[in-house]
Amino acid sequence: MPFLRALALMISVLTFAPLAAAQTGETPPTLDGAKTVSAAEAKTLIDAGAQVYDARRKAVFSEGHLPKAKSLSGFQNEQTKQFDTSAFGANKQAIIIIHGHGSDGWSAVQAVKDAVAAGFGKVHWLRGGFAEWTAAKLPLEQ
Repeated sequence: MPFLRALALMISVLTFAPLAAAQTGETPPTLDGAKTVSAAEAKTLIDAGAQVYDARRKAVFSEGHLPKAKSLSGFQNEQTKQFDTSAFGANKQAIIIIHGHGSDGWSAVQAVKDAVAAGFGKVHWLRGGFAEWTAAKLPLEQ
């Protein structure tokens, strides 16, 4: 029996540790298929009609968000952490901006990866997220 418990523990660690490790700390500076943008660049894109998607929790989103942003809360599978890309609409050539809390926002990373994998061709990632936006004193909506 001790062998089986040890084996089960090892399988559990090997299965779930990579997921946990991948979701902590700083996010990478760039993501394949997406353009990393600053808050100032994101504002210019928003002013030109880009759609913004916020990967933060709904309760936090409700307290304040980027202008015209749509919450991705409810579109993320809790088990796989992947997003239902129907949230981004049908136009795969639309300019979209995805962000989370800040440079440690792994939900935003997943949303960007899922949008790119689904064929969205103009994905922009505000890596600094809500934190960078508010530090730049840019406008918010509630």
